[in-house]
Amino acid sequence: MVAGACLLAPHALAAGLYATTALLALAALGTATVHLATLAGLSRRPVRVETSIVRPSDRERLRNRALLDHAPIPLLYRTGDGAFHAANRAARRLFATEDRLPADTASLLGTPTPERRIVRIPTMPDAPPRTFALAIAQGSGAGGVTHFLALTDIEAELNAADARTLRDLLQILGHEIMNSLTPIISLAETAHEVADHPMDPPAADMIREALATILRRTRGLDRFVQGYRDLARLPPPDLRPTDLHDLLRALGALFHARWNGRVHLETSVPSRRVIVRLDAAQMEQALLNLLNNAAEAALASSDAAGPTVWLQGHATSTGMVIAVRDNGSGIEDAYRDAIFRPFFSLKPNGNGIGLSLARQIALAHGGSLTLEPSRPDTPWHTAFLLSL
Repeated sequence: MVAGACLLAPHALAAGLYATTALLALAALGTATVHLATLAGLSRRPVRVETSIVRPSDRERLRNRALLDHAPIPLLYRTGDGAFHAANRAARRLFATEDRLPADTASLLGTPTPERRIVRIPTMPDAPPRTFALAIAQGSGAGGVTHFLALTDIEAELNAADARTLRDLLQILGHEIMNSLTPIISLAETAHEVADHPMDPPAADMIREALATILRRTRGLDRFVQGYRDLARLPPPDLRPTDLHDLLRALGALFHARWNGRVHLETSVPSRRVIVRLDAAQMEQALLNLLNNAAEAALASSDAAGPTVWLQGHATSTGMVIAVRDNGSGIEDAYRDAIFRPFFSLKPNGNGIGLSLARQIALAHGGSLTLEPSRPDTPWHTAFLLSL
């Protein structure tokens, strides 16, 4: 998969923000209306009218029900018995129910967890399921409501992202394969023409040189295809508790073994123990790619301070950040986005796999890999931040 394939269109992100806002509104309305559990019952019985005056409680329920029914995304709530209930018109239409979702349909939503996730839900008979982003908020428990849920239809955005990914993939494949095939075809034609005539030493040398070039380019094309296969076969991360100190120390040892003192490494670890859940093997692979790129950039620069790489890890309020910095010549702003593209490289003999793979690993962990803007007041010129 090409890096960035999982990114959605801007209006999909806006829909996600709307879902979150609607979810918070749903939770607030659940408290203000003597709980959402009573909303379904309201649809099955008439509002009581006494002396031609609608009671304040019924008026409040009707108003809040109307507000929820105007929300374009399906809203649900879950009660203490594990049942899911439709909270607005969009949810009732999607699940073809006036209140409680059937057990087989509710099973598609799974067990409520804080993580935002993707679910596939059938929308009509004999039609393929559509993809929804599911956001869940904890209920107060009042009125039996334990969770509030919001569903955002992202099928169109995913299809558009898939189309963009396929288009980018075909462009990259076409560019790289044609770059290799064009000289191969030309050299093969030349060798064929020479072979049709009596051989003299210069002709034999020409054929040998042509065949050597064809072999070299064919091997390069094979490495290119293998690289794409490696990116596509990246397994899901096996998340386990990992000590950030141990991870950084292991990376330092691997770095020193690889560069043998030619590049100075400065490592900064947190002052206290930090335990994070990650796939240590994949994270080492991603960070080693960043460290090796940094070392090569530092060596290629004529910085008076000598080639230096900085490795720093610290905890944040929401996770952790590992920074890899170097005092190489830096990366021009024009290439800030392109460097994460598979097979794009600024190095003469680079294959363009390392940064793309590192970003894939960060995304698979639910994190990100970004290039920090350069700052003139620091000793480094390039800084990558891997955030989880």
